Amino acid sequence: MVELIGGPWDGHRQALMTTEDLQRPRGELGTWMLLGDHPWPADVPDGCTPRAVYEPDPAPAPANRWLYRGLTYT
Repeated sequence: MVELIGGPWDGHRQALMTTEDLQRPRGELGTWMLLGDHPWPADVPDGCTPRAVYEPDPAPAPANRWLYRGLTYT
C-alpha cells in the first residue's frame, strides 16, 4: 500500500505498488492521478486534463509515503 499525502486524495491508501515495486530506485516511483470527480482549477488550459502528481521523498524517507507535488496537464 502507498499513502498519498496532500492534494485531492489526501491520506487515501491505494494499492499502487507491490512491496517488490517499492524497492526500485526512488526516481522510478510516483504516479499521476486523473482529477475526475473533483472541481478542476480555474487555470486549466483548454483541451487539457489535470493530473495530481505524487512522488516519494528521497531516502531515507519511507518509499510507501508519496507527497503531492502539484498538477501536470496532459
